[in-house]
Amino acid sequence: MGVDKTLVTLDQTARSQYGLVTSQQAVKILGPHRKSRWVTQRRLAMVQPGVFRLPGAPETWHQSLMAAALAADGVVSHRSAAELWGLIQPAGYVEVSITPSRMPRLHPPAVAHRIKDLHPDLATERVGLRVTDPVRTIIDLGLVLSRGAVSDALSRGLSTALLTVAEVERLREALGRPGRNGTGVVRSILEARSLQSAPEESLLERRFFDLTRRAGLPTPVLQYEVWDGGRFVARIDAAYPALKIAIEVDGYGPHTTPEAFQRDRTRQNRLVALGWTVLRFTWDDVVRRPAEVARIIEEAIRRAPAA
Repeated sequence: MGVDKTLVTLDQTARSQYGLVTSQQAVKILGPHRKSRWVTQRRLAMVQPGVFRLPGAPETWHQSLMAAALAADGVVSHRSAAELWGLIQPAGYVEVSITPSRMPRLHPPAVAHRIKDLHPDLATERVGLRVTDPVRTIIDLGLVLSRGAVSDALSRGLSTALLTVAEVERLREALGRPGRNGTGVVRSILEARSLQSAPEESLLERRFFDLTRRAGLPTPVLQYEVWDGGRFVARIDAAYPALKIAIEVDGYGPHTTPEAFQRDRTRQNRLVALGWTVLRFTWDDVVRRPAEVARIIEEAIRRAPAA
């Protein structure tokens, strides 16, 4: 008994689309009558209008993104693109961008954004999906996230080298229309960053800097270098040099190896020996317990001999 080449073609098409086929693809491969019979027999299960899942294909978030993109003839974008690029924490958003002429009716939770300036060159392929590139994604996030969340996403993109400030600024200027496509939010974030004289090396340090500002604490010096008799001792995440208060904000990545752990402790001991007070905070401290962090810093400032 020969292999049914029709089924092989259908399976190959579905495999390239997370187990999905469009109505047009099914008609072309199976023929209109056989396709209709398969739908009636539930051998093709509708996921989105005009998009069907083959039996046995696992239901996944990536499949939901593909279904929405196929049904809307769109590009994965906004929070979905941000999740794919690792710019925001996973939450399972299903969002696509389409041209204004399109008017698809997607099943929830999928959302289609009608975008006038949806340029093809601002999209790329990632894990088999057409998705807005990281720079365009940051701009689009201005429409659906708070300013703080967009700032965090931008910081994460910078720290992972997915984008540069110059690239974001160029696209922001090219798209224009502040307030209508996220450019207004991004512009305010870039302007605020340009006012900071000290460099910023991580999202966590940025969150800490914002914490001190909200708490009304003195502005710390970021990435402060400590030298002793011409010898480099340490570079501190944030510092009050006049009070000899050093503040380290620790993520979980760079400090997990034994070698990194040892380096951190040796550096801290050297700072203490030079009369510095060293405070260490984690991501959870900064994000979940900002009031406690501010209280500890205030107490350290109050007790500092130079105060």
